[in-house]
Amino acid sequence: MDKYWELTKSLPNTVNQEIVSDFLLSLKLANRSERTITLYRLFLERFFTDIKEPFFSLTSDAIQEWFFKNQGHVKEATLRFRLSVLSSFYTFCIQEEHLQLSPIKRRWFPRIPKSIPKDLEKEDIAKARLESENTSLRNQLLIEFMLTSGCRVGEMHQLDREDVNMKNRTARVVGKGKKIRQVHFSEKCAVLLERYTDSIPSNLSSALFVTETGKRLGIRMIQKIVKKVGEKAGLTTKLHPHQLRHTFATELLAKGAEISFISEELGHSDIGTTQIYARLPKREIVSLYRKYMG
Repeated sequence: MDKYWELTKSLPNTVNQEIVSDFLLSLKLANRSERTITLYRLFLERFFTDIKEPFFSLTSDAIQEWFFKNQGHVKEATLRFRLSVLSSFYTFCIQEEHLQLSPIKRRWFPRIPKSIPKDLEKEDIAKARLESENTSLRNQLLIEFMLTSGCRVGEMHQLDREDVNMKNRTARVVGKGKKIRQVHFSEKCAVLLERYTDSIPSNLSSALFVTETGKRLGIRMIQKIVKKVGEKAGLTTKLHPHQLRHTFATELLAKGAEISFISEELGHSDIGTTQIYARLPKREIVSLYRKYMG
């Protein structure tokens, strides 16, 4: 679907049709990701297909009753997301002065404990790096780049050769919300990058990571490559790109980096998102415990 922010069906109430369309367009103009807007659209289409009343006359009780009837079987995280979608919609309506108060109640939102990010132990990092050396130069670079830059898989996918500054060992990436930032990479990564870019014919795609036919390497393919490296390395858990990103962050924390610096490197818009890493025990503390307590 080209215009993913546009409704794909006519809603029973034309007033709802118009305001939901305006809301989705506002998300597009705010540079929200295609995936986010699509998920918002799908839920709002479902909700306002069932709901015939205009949005401004819907009561809290009516909305809550719909959720009890239609969403009682979903997981807490899914329920929280869908409530957030509707809450965002009503916040938009208030900002546009269609309403004064939102009918969505904060008490409806289930409390979901934040999970501790899973990082790799030093032994597993070494195994993954060693195994990557048995693959192609491109795959070895993928692993090393993610481990030393903290890039998201989507950011890796979008990287172009012109985005890389070898002199400063930085790369320009486009993160969530189309936010541009500079990431850093290690000296070893720079050596691999130079060898890899020299091996790519200049007349191929502008992408940094390409397939054998010269096309931009897809997100799913990057995930498969990382997973296969983990399997061949004999890791006990499935290896995925986000795990390499977590490992990058926890390595920085273990070496004494400030949370604010880690937040900037990861491209978090809210430092509160990065605070979860402060809950992780530093490796030297774990090592001392194991030394004395077993």
